[in-house]
Amino acid sequence: MSQQTATRPGLADPRLREEILYYCRESVRCGLNFNTQGNISVRLPGVLDGEDAVVITPSDVRYDAMHPEDMLVVDMHGTVLEGDLLPSTELPVHLEHYRRRPDAQAIVHTESTFVNVLGALGRRIDPVLLNMVLYAKGPVPIMPFEFSTNADFGRRSAELMGDDVNAVVWANHGLLAVGVSLKLAFKVAVAVEENAEVLFQAERAGTPTVLVYDQIAIPEGARLP
Repeated sequence: MSQQTATRPGLADPRLREEILYYCRESVRCGLNFNTQGNISVRLPGVLDGEDAVVITPSDVRYDAMHPEDMLVVDMHGTVLEGDLLPSTELPVHLEHYRRRPDAQAIVHTESTFVNVLGALGRRIDPVLLNMVLYAKGPVPIMPFEFSTNADFGRRSAELMGDDVNAVVWANHGLLAVGVSLKLAFKVAVAVEENAEVLFQAERAGTPTVLVYDQIAIPEGARLP
């Protein structure tokens, strides 16, 4: 056991660690990731004397071989507080998104096929499905390709995503989705991939109808994400 783990035990609840592992494996089952692709993190509000921390998946560990205790807890500067493995190489990017978006409580990074098809084309992912517009809240922008393991990249990614949309595509690399919970961040990632496939196919058949969140008439009493 590391000294850091011994001095700060239990910052991440075991049930949260199990939940992260569940969604890691769901990402493979749903075709959003394979092998060691992607990563997941969750904010831990105020656990460090009022300051936030983050629990994040380790680097280079297959999801089918990952265990709850493999997750790492880091502070907002990236210092490891719990865990003996290396955190995801995209930890600095996650931290920048958390700084930009106080509402974001979880981040899911996936590398799904049709998101990457449109990303490689530099094609913004416009909402053509209801789930997409409800979960992502609007068109998902494409960030030009560059290596994604540093804070500068993270700041530009967070700025491009902005405050109103819940996802951004990294060209030739994948998607980063945020949510007020891990469940909702994962639903964003699923919805954007499904939408990307339909958009890609629909544009080959004709001109798809694009949905605009603010223009949707929502019935009274409807449950929204």
